[in-house]
Amino acid sequence: MAAYLAIMELRHLRYFQAVAELLNFSRAAERLRVAQPALSRQIRNLEEELGTRLFDRNRVRVQMTDAGRVFYSHTCKILAEVDMATHAAREAVRGESGELIVCHDWRISNQLLSKTIVDFRKKNPRVEVLLQDVPMHEQLGLLRARRAHVGFVMRNDLGARPELDFLPIMRTELQLIVSENHRLAKEESVRIAQLADETWLLVDEKLAPGFRGYINQICRISGFAPKFGKKAHTAGGLLALVATGYGICILPDSVILENPMVRFLGTDCLSLEMCAVWNRGEDSNLLRQYLAILKGRLAQQVERTGAMPKNTRAAPGRRRLV
Repeated sequence: MAAYLAIMELRHLRYFQAVAELLNFSRAAERLRVAQPALSRQIRNLEEELGTRLFDRNRVRVQMTDAGRVFYSHTCKILAEVDMATHAAREAVRGESGELIVCHDWRISNQLLSKTIVDFRKKNPRVEVLLQDVPMHEQLGLLRARRAHVGFVMRNDLGARPELDFLPIMRTELQLIVSENHRLAKEESVRIAQLADETWLLVDEKLAPGFRGYINQICRISGFAPKFGKKAHTAGGLLALVATGYGICILPDSVILENPMVRFLGTDCLSLEMCAVWNRGEDSNLLRQYLAILKGRLAQQVERTGAMPKNTRAAPGRRRLV
């Protein structure tokens, strides 16, 4: 019964490989630095588990059976793969190879990300950087589950998540979006208090959790309760609703949008911070190297300009996207 309950281990394969290559139990035991009786016993256990003889042996010689030759071929492949995997894992621990998984919503402009990825790849040419296009609200779940190394989200969306750490990397301004025929379309910027009689358009809560609550907050600070209208399922759909006169909306100026029938105006809202976010429990040399590069780029920017990077797209109120 014990033989049927036996579990094949890597050492069994290494023992078998040594005997198969030397066709001598004594020399195989010397190579493996184990006692010969123990080696013979392990080979017998392996044969019992497989249900077939791997060697024909007597007092004079040892030979592989047909089953032994087939098993030897597969054993060599398995052990070679194991050795390669072991080497790759040790390189990954040292930060010399492996995968760095980066989440970003590519509808959001982030020049700093592109620059740091270029820097990281130059320093670590054997590391594969996996860039995953993930909406901001979904990134937090991936980071908490440690299915990604780093993500980029607005600080407002972080909430109370003690398992996550973050680094502010960029400020972005909120822009009001109106149709080209709107009464405020020719203005450079507006105060939220001027919008008390407007209809506010929303994106679906699944796309941007907390979006409605944020609009409520900025409007109440300005002394009124917003009147909400239609919802869109995408940012592009939101602009289409604005262009056709269903209402107005507000979005960060880092969002990459195009619609020639709308206007983008500055607002008196406080700027938002985009942050690099990672799991505090992530013990990854690759993550540490990337964060060092990111912090280095930020330090250069602060030293050069005296401030955190801002979105570098055209100023609100002066852009017409075509």
